Amino acid sequence: MANFNTHLGVAAVGSGMLATLCLQVGLVDAKDAILLASMGVVGGILPDIDLHYSYPSRILFSLLGIVAAFLWVFAAENDLPIIYLWGAGLGVYLIVRYPIWSVFQKMTVHRGAIHSIGVAILFAFATAAISYHFFARPAFISWLVAFFIFSGFILHLLLDEIYSVDFMGQRLKRSFGTALKLIDYKDKTSSAVIILGIVGLWFVTPDTRIFIDTITSPETYRVISERLL
Repeated sequence: MANFNTHLGVAAVGSGMLATLCLQVGLVDAKDAILLASMGVVGGILPDIDLHYSYPSRILFSLLGIVAAFLWVFAAENDLPIIYLWGAGLGVYLIVRYPIWSVFQKMTVHRGAIHSIGVAILFAFATAAISYHFFARPAFISWLVAFFIFSGFILHLLLDEIYSVDFMGQRLKRSFGTALKLIDYKDKTSSAVIILGIVGLWFVTPDTRIFIDTITSPETYRVISERLL
C-alpha cells in the first residue's frame, strides 16, 4: 500500500488543483477554496485513522485534532472571551488526539471496515450535515465540502489498490482488493453500523438540488472548458 507521505502529497496536489478549478470558474470564493483544499487533504488521510503504527497514527490524529480545534474556534460566537476560545480549542484538540485516538487503536483493524466506499459516503454525509447545521454554511457549499472529503477518501483507496499491484513482477499482492471495497463483508457488525449511519445521516443532510443542478449543468462544463485553457 502507499505510505503516509504519498497519501498526504497526492491528496494535497489533487485537492489543490480541484479547489483552484472551483475558484476560477466562480463556484466558490478564495476563502472557501482554501477550505475545500484542506478538506480534500483531510479526506485523503482519513482512511488511515485505523493505522496501528504509532508514528503516522499520532501525526494523523494530531492533524485531525488541529483541524477540529480551528473549525470549532472559527464557528464560535465572536462575543466569547478569547481565553475561553483558546481553552476550548485546546480541549477539542486533546480529545481528538488522545481518547478518540485510543478508541480507534483498540477497536479497528487496518484495511478493515474503515477502508471502504461505504465509510467514504458516511464521512461525506456527516461532513455535509455538520457544515450545514453547525457552521451555518449554504447547502451548496456544504455538499461541495462533502464532495472534497469523499474525493480525497476515494483517492486514498485507489492509491492503496494501485500499490497492491506489482507491475514489474506482473502479479497482485495479497493486499489487493482490501482497500477499494463497497463494505467489509467479513465484518458484518461494523458494516451494518456503517449502513445504518449512512441512512440516518441522509435525513439530516441539506438539500441536494442546487449542488446536483450545478454539477450536472452543461453551462458549468462550458465555463470550465473555457477557463481551462
